[in-house]
Order: sequence, then structure tokens, then C-alpha cells
Amino acid sequence: MTMMADALPPRASLWGRLIARNGRTKVWWTFGLLTAIVLVGLMAPLLPLQDPIRPNPLEKLAAPSWNHLFGTDHNGMDVFSRTLHAIRTDFALALSSVVLGVLVGVPLGAVSGYFGGRTDAVLTRISEVIQGFPQILFGMAFIAATGNSLWNVVLVVAFYNVPVYAKMVRSVVVPLRDIDYVQAARVAGNRPMRVVFRHIVPNALTPVFAQLPLSCAYAVQMIAGLSFLGLGVPIPMPEWGSMIQVGASYMVFGKWWPSVFPGLALFLSVWLLNVTSGILQSLWERRA
Repeated sequence: MTMMADALPPRASLWGRLIARNGRTKVWWTFGLLTAIVLVGLMAPLLPLQDPIRPNPLEKLAAPSWNHLFGTDHNGMDVFSRTLHAIRTDFALALSSVVLGVLVGVPLGAVSGYFGGRTDAVLTRISEVIQGFPQILFGMAFIAATGNSLWNVVLVVAFYNVPVYAKMVRSVVVPLRDIDYVQAARVAGNRPMRVVFRHIVPNALTPVFAQLPLSCAYAVQMIAGLSFLGLGVPIPMPEWGSMIQVGASYMVFGKWWPSVFPGLALFLSVWLLNVTSGILQSLWERRA
């Protein structure tokens, strides 16, 4: 029987709280599958896979078989190899964009919440304007104007992660700025920025870590969406969105495998990231 969260001792371990709150099977399966996917993506170049960008005109749109587990695409490229290599592409871009958003958004949110006043009002209004603009339209306009490159894809996704983390950290910092140890740091003569980044920010990072998997899930979807529109990862680099887009035109002819398998990989990855975020969010709410 799974132990209920309320029955846990106050100093229960992190792993114990995760299991008690979400169930042992759910936690093990979620973290196990997500870890396996990440490891496969990292080790894809070392695995005995076919070259993901090597065309074979003699095996165009070959059905799934022992030689090609997921079949081949219209260029004769192995879909199984490309799907696994795409893990590396999508996750690397998603993580890079989220980390960049955190590095910019956390300091802005901390400064906004600590100083308040005009600084808080200006930064909050800017965040609301950014979040009010459709993300996919901005991404299309930005990449169409600046060019189709991996760096531009990262910038677009990071741009929309900045207000998410800025507002999140601000909401945590506002009640912390009047807490006893912060007032003691002020009385001790610490400069305002030192108080913010030495005494407040480290205590405001828990919800940030809980939000990371969810942000990565949105980032993976955004990257795949831009690539599906031809504005993300350049072809023939392995990427789920572009693979789905290229293969979709052949589904009416019964050639479903070039787009279905990348689509399933995208769905599974986003679902696992969302479940992981939910588990971490429940832990944070319990601690709060």
C-alpha cells in the first residue's frame, strides 16, 4: 500500500515524499522512461544505427522491416535512426532555450519583486505584453526576418520563457523581502543586490526547478511546430517536427511510418515531461 503524504515524518527524504505523493509505480515509470529517452538521445551517435542523413534512392518509402525498424522516408533515410537522433536535437534545443530563459528571467523577477515600485510595474507590464503576443506568430516573424538557424530557434523559445520565470520568481520574492533573515541582512549593511542574489534568490528557486520540465515540454512542442512550418531546424537534420511535416504528404498513399513514428516519439516525450513537472509541482506544494 502506498503511504499517504500526510503520514510522512517532517524530515522525510525527497524520494520518499515523491513516492508518497504520487505513488511508487508512477514515479519509477516516469523518471525511468524519461531518463532512458535522454540517454538514448545522448548516445545516439555511438549506437549501431544507420546514418540518419544518408539517402538511399533504392529504398525510398520502404515499409518497416528488420532492416529498417521504422521504415524509410522519401529519400530512403532510416526513420528509426532519424527518430532517435532527433531526441538529441529537440532536447538540446529545448533545454538550451529554457536555461537561457531562466538565466534572464530569474534575475529580472527577483529585482522586480524586491524593489517594487516603478521597477516592478515596468517589468510586469513588459512581461504581460510578451505573453499576450501569440508565440508561434512571433516565432514565424522573427525567423523569417533573421534567418533559419538553430540559434534563432533557441532565442525565440527563450524569449517566451523569460516572463514565465520572471513572474514566478517575483511572486516568491515579494513575501520573502520582509522576512526576518532578509531584514537582518539589510541591517548588517549588505547592499540591495547582494541581499537579492545571496539571501533571496536561492530560496526562490524551488518552484523554478519544478517548472523546468514543463517549460521543456512546451519548448519541444514549439521547436517541432516551427520545424513543421519549415522555420525551425533545417532539413535534413533529424528533428521530429520536420520529419512529421515531410512524411504527412505521403500518408494519403498509405505510407504512414515516416510521420507516425516521429509523432509518437514527440507525444511520449512531451507527456513524460508534463508528468514529471506535475510530480515536482506536487512536491513543492507539499513543502510550501
